[in-house]
Amino acid sequence: MVKISAIIMASGFSKRMGTNKLFLEYQGRTFLEHILLLSKKLGFFEQILVISPENLAGISLPEGVKVVLNHEADQGQSTSVRLGTQFASGDGYLYLTVDQPLLDEHLFVPLLAAYTTDNIVFPVTVKGNPSSPIFFGKRFRADLLQVTGSSGGREVRNKYPDTWQRVPVSEPYRLADIDTYSDYQKLIANKVDERTRS
Repeated sequence: MVKISAIIMASGFSKRMGTNKLFLEYQGRTFLEHILLLSKKLGFFEQILVISPENLAGISLPEGVKVVLNHEADQGQSTSVRLGTQFASGDGYLYLTVDQPLLDEHLFVPLLAAYTTDNIVFPVTVKGNPSSPIFFGKRFRADLLQVTGSSGGREVRNKYPDTWQRVPVSEPYRLADIDTYSDYQKLIANKVDERTRS
């Protein structure tokens, strides 16, 4: 069984949304509370929250969450990837974003079964395209510690296509990411349909 470090990336500026996505509410919880609770339920080896000091102010966290402050969030998602990886001590790293509020425990069943220390695992949309959350085995640690810019772990993923494990999921609409206020309005109106996404 792979010891998984769940790395929650919560340092973004939500520019496309126009308001902070971490604190948007869905079904009685904020997006941040949802992903923290979900990762706790899944029983990962450790939970690491990479968050900017501004976003951390005034929030309460579940017991056991390791907090890593990102003071360079303006330099792109790669800073969260590097920081989360640096402080992770598991055999593999699962990168979770806060803008997928429909993720649930059942979606992870086939994903968890695929994780090893030597592969890169991600769910695929109905069109077969990669989606978050993405997992990297410990083999890729050195590469993940060197990512730059806004692409996050994509550059590492694209470097090793022979190690990919694409996993179809039974309810692909749950992969929907909420990037804009229009997306959020559809979410709260229960009109999110992953089939329209790439």
